[in-house]
Amino acid sequence: MKNFSNHRAVSSIVTGMILLVTTVILGSAVVMWSNTSLSASKSVITSLYTSNVNMVTEKVVIENTWFGTSPSKFINVTLYNVGSSGITITDMKIKNSTKTVDVPITHGNILPQKTNSTKISYVWTSKIPLSIIVTTAKGSIITTDISP
Repeated sequence: MKNFSNHRAVSSIVTGMILLVTTVILGSAVVMWSNTSLSASKSVITSLYTSNVNMVTEKVVIENTWFGTSPSKFINVTLYNVGSSGITITDMKIKNSTKTVDVPITHGNILPQKTNSTKISYVWTSKIPLSIIVTTAKGSIITTDISP
């Protein structure tokens, strides 16, 4: 008869090693997955926080608007940045009851506590109310109603 006691000891060591290696591989996979998942969530949260908090700190005011006639009719719009961070104006529109005119922005950056004045060629009519709509790069919309 053969004695199998020597084989049982080797098989329990091999089984223990297989369980240990499997545990290490599965544990590493879980750690890698959680790091990737948390990293993606962190970047999304950071992006949302940055854009929304910066939008709240963005404060621009339409300080002054006036109408001119020389050499042709125009509107001058002065914006004042009362916030603590610089802003970028991306769009400006002049709207009356029948049409909307999109104004090209060439110098839209306004530093904190500074003003930006834009002269817009626009054929206005006396006593016809207008709306001026200003949009910033972060999505803030500032509106004022004026009348020549």
